[in-house]
Amino acid sequence: AEMVKQGYTPLKMFQMGDDFFTSMNLTKLPQEFWDKSILEKPTDGRELVCHASAWDFYLQNDVRVKQCTQVTQSQLFVVHHELGHIQYFLQYQHLPFIYRDCANPGFHEALGDVLSLSVSTPKHLEKINLLHNFVLDEEARINKLFLTALDKIVFLPFAFTMDKYRWSLFRGEVDKSKWNCAFWKLREEYSGIEP
Repeated sequence: AEMVKQGYTPLKMFQMGDDFFTSMNLTKLPQEFWDKSILEKPTDGRELVCHASAWDFYLQNDVRVKQCTQVTQSQLFVVHHELGHIQYFLQYQHLPFIYRDCANPGFHEALGDVLSLSVSTPKHLEKINLLHNFVLDEEARINKLFLTALDKIVFLPFAFTMDKYRWSLFRGEVDKSKWNCAFWKLREEYSGIEP
């Protein structure tokens, strides 16, 4: 509600993200980013998967985000997460093609999450004038940690399952006719979730 009251737009959210990264002496978003990214859901009738994603087109400064951004607190954090990916792309864009991808996609995600978590702290939200007179008492601290745990820690067994499953397929350890059963066996083993 505070963001709406202050006239936030998806564009302003990305500009704030750019300011956040440049304040740490990281690379300013190139003009190509602003010209070619999709920051809001198109209104011209185009179909679009709205799940946020960041893209490196492997040219100098050709990095983009596709996000149907809405003015919400959680979307502000997603903006910073996606811009974390973009910063990663910009930092290695001068390298030969073979070195322009991360060693492990999980590292990219971890980097995005670290940046998103940094932006979600009460101290930062006060700094950007979205939180006023906040007192970090014991209850608020526990609630923040609990919400973070629900968002991040609960995801770990699923992410581990996905990697174990993916690699078992890559290694040819599972017959194609048993792919679904193999996935659910891992889900039950690591998450306690049955099909």
